[in-house]
Amino acid sequence: MIDVLFAGYSYTHKDGLIYDTSNGRGGYDCYQLIYTHTPAMFWVEGELRKYPAKSVVFFTPGHRKYYTSLPDEPYTNDWIRFKSDEKFIADFPKKNVPFSPADAEFVHDLIKLITWESESSEGEEKRKALQNLFELLISKLSTEAEDIETTPYRHEFTELRREIMHHPEKDWTIDIMASKINLSRTRFQTVYKNTFGNTCMEEVINARIRLAQERLIYTGHTISEIAELCGYNSTEHFCRQFRKSVGITPGQYRRNALKNE
Repeated sequence: MIDVLFAGYSYTHKDGLIYDTSNGRGGYDCYQLIYTHTPAMFWVEGELRKYPAKSVVFFTPGHRKYYTSLPDEPYTNDWIRFKSDEKFIADFPKKNVPFSPADAEFVHDLIKLITWESESSEGEEKRKALQNLFELLISKLSTEAEDIETTPYRHEFTELRREIMHHPEKDWTIDIMASKINLSRTRFQTVYKNTFGNTCMEEVINARIRLAQERLIYTGHTISEIAELCGYNSTEHFCRQFRKSVGITPGQYRRNALKNE
């Protein structure tokens, strides 16, 4: 059973916030999940510590919940206060200590869905929907809480990978990508491959070829234009990489797609 007491997302306290269950604030006897959009201070091991934006903390019932905005700064967060007797909730691996999930936007979107569902549906339909959403959210956060102990810079690398996938046409080089995370070229390449299984340049090439396939099918651009739009300075280089990845030339790929329409 999961009973959502209060939930909300993207709420900004323009004058900052101090939340402390020791000073009469509600929420001491329930679970509370917080996702911060801004940097914040959390009470951890007897002191207030600063944590970056896009942090998550999973507070347990009976634990002091004490967090504040930075001095003289606004504070924005998502939150869920709830009660539950589910084992997967009780077994969450990182309790009462903030951490930075790799895929923060996915976490934010799930909290939004939980908020909407808790306010819109009723009865058994509501119970099943919330159960499914919580299982997905807690599973995602549990995996990331465990991964963060073994994979450094996971959040930064995930954000970079998302940018590569969305904008493969940019002038991506190893030096440019490494500088975004402030790592040496060698260290960056090692961590990237260990995190995602592919090298950073393999990711760039794969993303560019996927983009080229879409444009070959859905646009009337010439092959030279598509090469340029996908980040290639040489049409010949583009054609060689396309054939190596797909097995046929860009022209053959376009003709085959038109035949199958």
